[in-house]
Amino acid sequence: MTDTKRVLAVLEQAKCLEQEGQEFYRKAAESTANAKGKEMFLNLAREEVLHERLIQREMDSLKASGEWVKLAEATGVKCDLSQPIFPRGRAGLKKAVRADATDTEALLTALEMETKSYDLYRKEAEAAKDAAAREMYEFLASQERTHFDLLMINYESLVQFGGWAD
Repeated sequence: MTDTKRVLAVLEQAKCLEQEGQEFYRKAAESTANAKGKEMFLNLAREEVLHERLIQREMDSLKASGEWVKLAEATGVKCDLSQPIFPRGRAGLKKAVRADATDTEALLTALEMETKSYDLYRKEAEAAKDAAAREMYEFLASQERTHFDLLMINYESLVQFGGWAD
């Protein structure tokens, strides 16, 4: 498999992850009764749409010219790729005292999804030879890390205090 074909396959996988995230977050927004939770999930769905579009732009450019697009939104973004973001895993989190099972399950699933995306972007950023590719992957990794942190704050708030974070 040529490098361009491999990169396009990775980007297709990334696009699918973003689409799955959109669908999941929309459904999670529908299923939670809490207004804060609903708005958080809807915002995450909207951000996943933007990530999908960014990935599609790269795919289109690579197919047309074989070149990466230098993305303004990714310029200067740095992400510490040295550590995974979900080291304890789902089993570790499930040991905590349970709050609303539906909301905490949604948050656990979302944390796993963000971790999967982050891990993909992290791996590809570390392997990227092209500076624009590395920058784009680091940008996406930083976005997924931000999503993860937001979700984790809300998970911990639900488990420890019985309510969504402010």
